[in-house]
Amino acid sequence: MQYAKYIPDPEKDIEKWIDNFNQQISFSYEYRLRTMSVATEAKGICVVGRGEHVRGIWYASDRELQFEYIGIGDIEYGRKNGMWQRSSRGEESDILTQIKRLLEFDKFEYFVSEKYFSYRFKANIPFLAPGRRKEMIGLIMISKRDFLPKKIWAGLPDSSVFWEIEISDYNKRKRIKSPIQNWNTYSFIGSDDDMKSAKKRLKLIDVDHVLKMNGANITLTMPNYFGLEDITRMLSNRTLNMYAVTEQKEDAKRIAYDASNIPVFLTDKLFDENDIKDAKIRRDRSSRFYLELSLKKKVTPPSTIAFELDGSIVGKETLDTSKKINKLNLYTNMQYFDMQILRASLLQPLPSISLERIIEEID
Repeated sequence: MQYAKYIPDPEKDIEKWIDNFNQQISFSYEYRLRTMSVATEAKGICVVGRGEHVRGIWYASDRELQFEYIGIGDIEYGRKNGMWQRSSRGEESDILTQIKRLLEFDKFEYFVSEKYFSYRFKANIPFLAPGRRKEMIGLIMISKRDFLPKKIWAGLPDSSVFWEIEISDYNKRKRIKSPIQNWNTYSFIGSDDDMKSAKKRLKLIDVDHVLKMNGANITLTMPNYFGLEDITRMLSNRTLNMYAVTEQKEDAKRIAYDASNIPVFLTDKLFDENDIKDAKIRRDRSSRFYLELSLKKKVTPPSTIAFELDGSIVGKETLDTSKKINKLNLYTNMQYFDMQILRASLLQPLPSISLERIIEEID
């Protein structure tokens, strides 16, 4: 498939680049913070939507304190006196939440710099200096090579207090491992073929699991940081419909709405998940991930189509109507892990599965 050359527009593209950051697979980071009373330095690895591992040192006036956190799902493990302690996940092991809160409330002012696309913004980080929050400023530097954030800084203009992160090694193959291996076991009714299909589904998602036949039942054992809702989502079938789109409301057969509650005027249903032969996750020249859907046969497309996933419009695509095609690109705001789950559903359908927890948490 041919790609049009991407020409960045730093005056307009910054919000798209920040959205793309949330879609990346993984990254490494170095983090620094200084307030009037404490400072910290840390290094971490984040696998977006999966987990995070961070180590560092807190500095106070009279002491230093080393820390280490691993966050996976809703669970956080903190090392204290050489021992790992489990708790609900907090922001100590969730750098994405910190970054998104910092960036989501203001517009960005572009200024010319040689090395990066650089922007100023009004920083939302009141805990650094609560009495001077209105003075806070922020800077973000975007790579001119891959259009992803390389450095974010926020603080007072005199740098007496600040929050800073440098980001590197995007999308390297990383895995966050739980320091305490606890597993939950579930059961569902199925055949040997159903077990093989479920195994293929979970392998496509790339999650740890053990599947076994137990008479007429199948047992599924997975790490405890995946809850019942998470596993049900992994094993459910998604409904993906593709419709022709018209600009005129009076020509529509039905009206649907996208994530921004903007109406989309749909006409004929063109395809659904049964018409898909293959699905691959790809990344375009602006570092945005998307699903490339291969159809079972070539078709002459309408000029615009919309993708409806489980009843909600998740994307639109403008097509070349001069020739037959057998590939469609589905762009969404999903994180990479959610795209893996959707791809696995499209490639490996399953029978309806009803999970029952049969064993309490075990070592």
